[in-house]
Amino acid sequence: MKQIIAYIRPAVLERVTEALRLIDGLTGMSVMEVKGFGQGEGVSFRDQGGTEITYFSEKARIELMVSDGNAGEVVDTIQQKAWTGEKGEGKIYVLNVEEAVRIRTNERGETAV
Repeated sequence: MKQIIAYIRPAVLERVTEALRLIDGLTGMSVMEVKGFGQGEGVSFRDQGGTEITYFSEKARIELMVSDGNAGEVVDTIQQKAWTGEKGEGKIYVLNVEEAVRIRTNERGETAV
């Protein structure tokens, strides 16, 4: 199993979600509104007192647990649908998942996802 974490622009979240819903075997995803900065370092300025203030850029964080066989398609779909050609589009991370347990039924492994 794989955990896929993607940070994307909120403006593209709807089209990414619609495309992900079309993938067979995808059981769901979580979305969070997050703020942060990457290589672009956010937007900074100094106030009248000389204090540097940094504004973070807003992103949507998507988390999915998928079978090993679906991971490539999910990553490709997110990348294609989130692409705008501009700086700051986001990142996708793929992690190995050792175990999953469905609390209600005690199913384990990929069937728990």
